[in-house]
Amino acid sequence: MLREQYDVVVIGAGPGGSVAARELAQKGWTVLLLEKRERIGYPVRCGEASTNLSDLESYGPIDEDCIETIINGIYIYGPNGVNIEVPKPGTGIMLNREKFDPMLAHLAENDGVELVTLARVDSVGGIEGKGSGEFRTVRIVEGNGPTEKVSEVRAKMVISAEGVEARIGRSLGIPCLQKPTMTCTGVDIQVEGLLTKPDYLTFWQGHDFINDGYIWSFPKQKSNVTNFGAGFLFGGKHQKNILETTQEWLDKLFPGSKVNKVVGGLVPVSSTLQSYTLDRFALVGDAAHHTNPLTGGGIAAAMRAGRYCANTVHQGLERGELSAAFLKTYEKECYKRFGKTHDFEFKFRKFLLHLNREEQVGLYKVLQGFALSGYKKTAFLKTPIQTAKYLAKFAKFKG
Repeated sequence: MLREQYDVVVIGAGPGGSVAARELAQKGWTVLLLEKRERIGYPVRCGEASTNLSDLESYGPIDEDCIETIINGIYIYGPNGVNIEVPKPGTGIMLNREKFDPMLAHLAENDGVELVTLARVDSVGGIEGKGSGEFRTVRIVEGNGPTEKVSEVRAKMVISAEGVEARIGRSLGIPCLQKPTMTCTGVDIQVEGLLTKPDYLTFWQGHDFINDGYIWSFPKQKSNVTNFGAGFLFGGKHQKNILETTQEWLDKLFPGSKVNKVVGGLVPVSSTLQSYTLDRFALVGDAAHHTNPLTGGGIAAAMRAGRYCANTVHQGLERGELSAAFLKTYEKECYKRFGKTHDFEFKFRKFLLHLNREEQVGLYKVLQGFALSGYKKTAFLKTPIQTAKYLAKFAKFKG
């Protein structure tokens, strides 16, 4: 039985929502965490690669079963055979999100969060009440079909981590709808066995492969499977759809691969929204476009945003101040921690897309030399004219 009122209602029990809910509950607030699906973390709609282990462990004890692979490097197949290897021990991990997402939600539950699954938020109302007694009404539909039950609860604060669809955010007037030219459509095919180097993330990118996206091979060592996939811009010019394209590249690169399952979805690559807070309301994760616009990765950013949002909301609840102006503190923290980097990566992705094949090959050669030198800036002195040329082009590029 739901309470009539909570300090905070969090929509969506993905990584961002669960982190926000847990950290607020740890600070003593009453928190309701709602998940529209019956199973948290299923179906998985991502490649499952994320941040390094020490960063992940800052969010709580991580069950070893959730960790498939420790990533020790990246290999990129570029145009005209110019490939780039980036060895870096412990740079990231491969998750099992069918286990990881429920684990985060249950950590939150153990710290006092009220978790309800198969609970869809139908609407979030406007501001009611006055002063410190202000609240929003959240209309919730539990169950489905003939067993549906509709109820309403009041919340001093609503955090929406509902994912790329961001239906509630859009209904409240936040311009979080995905624009086709800034959205990738992707397909991930789980294949039996390890297709590429077992502790590396492997990519194929550029004019010889998929220019406005990339192909990936992410190994899950414990399960002895590989997440092989591809993505490209939704509004791009492609002869085949993304499922056909992904299957075609799988057959070409790894013929005879045995497929276990196929999933797909949309990925925002627009960089973080300029504004994603209202009075007593905030977006977190994919809903706020907190995804890396170069790679499409969003797990780590969503968890960081969940934490920053929780910290700001905690302060606001203590002060009785949760206006949009006050919640800008959360937006500024996200921008400082990862948003500024995302803006740079957004510009770089568009720049890379803008280059013709010859120019792209030249840039890859410069980056290849940098990687081979062990990331020493002096490596650029070996190709000063090429380096200066691309730096000037990038500085002038407006996208």
